[in-house]
Amino acid sequence: MERAIWLVRYERVMLGADVVEQRLRNLLLPGVRRLGLLPILKKLRASIRPRHESVPVAPGQDGDDEHRVSDYWGQQFQAMRADNSYWLNNKLVEESTYRLMTDAPTHWLGWLLHEYFAQRTFERSLSVCCGDGAHEIQLYASGKVRYVSGVDISAGAIAQARARFESAGATQDQYRFEVGDVNNLTVDGTFDLILSTGALHHTTNLERLLSAVQGALTPDGYFVVVEFIGPDRFQWTDRQIEIANQVLRAIDPAYLRDGRNTRFERPTVESMLACDPSEAVRSSEVYPLVKRHFDVRYERWYNGTLLHQLHPLLRTEWANQGKRDFDSIVRLILLLEDLLVKGSLLPSDFVFLICQKPAWGTRRPA
Repeated sequence: MERAIWLVRYERVMLGADVVEQRLRNLLLPGVRRLGLLPILKKLRASIRPRHESVPVAPGQDGDDEHRVSDYWGQQFQAMRADNSYWLNNKLVEESTYRLMTDAPTHWLGWLLHEYFAQRTFERSLSVCCGDGAHEIQLYASGKVRYVSGVDISAGAIAQARARFESAGATQDQYRFEVGDVNNLTVDGTFDLILSTGALHHTTNLERLLSAVQGALTPDGYFVVVEFIGPDRFQWTDRQIEIANQVLRAIDPAYLRDGRNTRFERPTVESMLACDPSEAVRSSEVYPLVKRHFDVRYERWYNGTLLHQLHPLLRTEWANQGKRDFDSIVRLILLLEDLLVKGSLLPSDFVFLICQKPAWGTRRPA
């Protein structure tokens, strides 16, 4: 069921809500009528219909949005890891991404703890938008972080994070996970390691959050950022769309989703709000604002400007199956993307940063 929910929401963005709703209506309406559920369904649909038809309203400003974001992400983490259409679940993409981030084919977090911080241990870590604790359990298991904490808007995700630590035998003095909106983050105490892995591009009040992180970081602490920094609300550039569609036209339809020609398009803002009101809310501002608030010690771009969008449009049931022709297509898209980014013809949509508290005070002049 979770996988079905994720696919429906993804298709609402990529294909448009009207197309997907018509498909669902044709599929489900006969059974709904037979069971007498049509009045209930209409009432439910009215209750979840996006109310922000023209002006985006950001999470943290509207309680209904907070609940929608919380519910959405409480269901997504397991579904995303299980679905081959998500680009980073493709092992070829995963390995290529890690090499761009660290020059090593293994997970960036292991490299961070055991290579970059080979001579360092940490007393207290904080993860903003920690999700279900997948990264945090690695911090705990490494033995290099004494106390692990995290905050996330989704109560479901926080429950999963706590369950991970309980199953691992962690004691109450070794971890803490709380439900909270990072747009209004209040931090108790200080931390020598703070992580933001995909959190900032879901944050409306970036300035407040970054100031809170800056204030909570010890003088010798580190702020690690793994982020989408592409166009706000996935409003892809004309050049991205043009190149993506040229690539799709060059691929035999047999290797595309549903075995037919498809076209990549910019989603509407309304469809983005209907899917997740927090998605890429100010993503294009993340990189300059982080550099304004912190000194960057390590910086790597890891692209995603084409394959992030194109991978779900491929025949992804063939991913990770050793199908050499399909894998070759993925490798060629990765190569093309990297050449375009290195040649400054496309920007990277993702960045990996290791930062420290600035010596010059609380904020660099604008």
